[in-house]
Formats: sequence, C-alpha cells, structure tokens
Amino acid sequence: MVKSNYPSMVVVFLTCHSEFDYAKKAVQLGVFDYIVKPVNFSEFEEIIVKALEIRKKELGFVEIKETYERFYPLWEAKKPLLIERIWQDYLDERISNDPVKMEVELQEVGLTISDNFTILPILISVEKWQREFSSRDEEVLEYAIRNAAAELVVGQDNGLALQDHSGINVIFIYSDGSGPLPLEDWRLRCETFIRACNEHFYCHVSCYIGNWAVIQDLYRVYQDLIAMESNNISLSNQAFMYQRQFGRKGEKTMIEMVKTYIKENLTAEITREDIAAFVHLNPAYLSRFFKKETGETLTDFITFERMKMARDLLTGTDATISQIAVSLGYTHFSHFSKMFKRTYQMTPHELRKWKNEDTGGRGR
Repeated sequence: MVKSNYPSMVVVFLTCHSEFDYAKKAVQLGVFDYIVKPVNFSEFEEIIVKALEIRKKELGFVEIKETYERFYPLWEAKKPLLIERIWQDYLDERISNDPVKMEVELQEVGLTISDNFTILPILISVEKWQREFSSRDEEVLEYAIRNAAAELVVGQDNGLALQDHSGINVIFIYSDGSGPLPLEDWRLRCETFIRACNEHFYCHVSCYIGNWAVIQDLYRVYQDLIAMESNNISLSNQAFMYQRQFGRKGEKTMIEMVKTYIKENLTAEITREDIAAFVHLNPAYLSRFFKKETGETLTDFITFERMKMARDLLTGTDATISQIAVSLGYTHFSHFSKMFKRTYQMTPHELRKWKNEDTGGRGR
C-alpha cells in the first residue's frame, strides 16, 4: 500500500518475524532493508542514515527533474536567438573564426557541426519602400521579411535568417556536406521570396547569393556580398550570384557628401534613391552605412535639418507657417506641426508666439 501511494518513500522493515519467505516478499516489494529484532542500535542507526541518504538523493533528482521540465521549453524557445547572437558576434569579429572555437560556441547552444560543415550566406538587400514608413515601421517590416526568408528560402533545410549589428539582413544555410542543393535552386527560392516581398511587404528586395564556405572563409564571402550590394547602383529586385570582389569604395568620405547634398536640397523632395545616385552607392547599403556612422537614419537626419530651417524661417521671416511648411515639402500642415513639435517640444505657432512676446510684438 505504501509503495503504491508513496512510490518515493524509503521503507525499512523492523520485525520479529524471521521467516525467509517474509524477507523474500519484502525484497520483492522494494523495501530498503529487512531488520529482525532484537536489533543492535548502532547497526539500526547506520541503516537509517543510509536510507536518509538515498531519500535525499531521490529528492535531489526530483528537484532537478522539475527544474529541467520547467526550463527546458524556455531553453528550446530561446535557442534560435542564442545561435543568432553567436553569428552576430562572428560577423562583428567579436569572436574568432577558428572552426574549433566556433564549434564549441555553437555546441553550447545545441548546434552540432560535422567535419564537412559549410554555410551558404545570402544577403537580403531591402532597396526601396513603395510607401512612406516611419523608422519603427520599417524595423517591423524587416522583421517580417526575415520571417518570410526563413519560410520561403530556408524552408525545411537547416539554417536561419538574422540581422547583424549593422542592420544587414542575411540568411545562413547549413550543410553537413552530404549533397547540398545546387546554387541555382537557391536562386529560384530567392526569386520566390522577392516576389512575396513585393506583394506583401511593400518593398523592392534583392538577394546576393554567396558560395558554400567553411567557417574560416565565411567572413570573406560575407564581405564580398556587401561589396556586391554596395557597387550595384542600377539593378534592383533580383537575385544575384556570387562574384569575387576586390575592395569597396571609400565610403567614409561619402557621409559629408550626403549631408551636404541633403542640406542643399531641403526645399526639394529628397528620396533615398536620389541621395544614393548622387554618391554612386546602392540605396540599401547607403542607408545602413549612414545609420552605422552617424547613429541616425537618413529620414531622421533630413527631418531634423528641415526643422532647423523651419525654426530659422519662423523666427527670422514674416512668411506664414503654412508657406514655410509648403516650402519645405510638407503638403499637410498637421504633419509639419507634428514633426516640428517632436524636434523642439513646441508647435510652430507656439514658437512664433514666444518669439513675438520676446521681441515685444515687433514680428509675426
């Protein structure tokens, strides 16, 4: 009865019945010990101590099992994120590309790699949004794009879609060397993915398909794909096959050129594509590079510079607020007012009112 209702309980028989059949039956029922009276107290104490040790171990196993059952589902849910972070650190050169060290890193998060392990990198370039979105909306849509890439490109194969710390979206396909799919098959999958992005995510996307590479060569192939994207200023919405690249343009000198171009064209409609064409860079690459170097998006920089000009016009001219808004390319006054308040914590009307009070009513 005890074993049926309390299976983890440790049972010791202390009895005056010395019959062998009783002892045999007790053992069959799973008792820890069968002690016949009279009993030596020290021997009895030793048996009880051993029984307690067994119980403590069993309790420990139960606790471990409960902890495991509680945290294992969480670990399984978080494992893809942990693997993604390892690859992000790899692409940032924060960890070594030594295959032995990478194997240890990946095994710690449950990804076992074989001696013939290779990776196919595919860079996703979001080149043009077909609608006007905020920076936050673009981030959400890019997250959706990565999910679509995992479904349509990776599919049932091993791999993942991730974003590195520079904002580059990339797919990694894993192969253990046992007959990976031909590159042409990956091109066809990418073309299906591109069409889905056009239809569902309001953007033009290109895919740059690398070569199968071992871990120590993956970073070089990855940089070649970035260079391919950077140098492509005319073709869009396509899947491009790998071409070895030898260096990129001197981009760091481009930042000041971009800023100057924007400041000189604040009263005109400025698109990312216009700026990219001016500095002869791919629009998607320029957008990421600008944010990496300045800490702000192109859209945010353009808005801030326009609000600075609006502030100067509000305080230094007699032009109406509506005239100023139109001159800066804002056809909707409410949107202009919202952007201005976001920048200066007051509306254009409040700024002009404050300026008039400060000057004793001598201006508008």
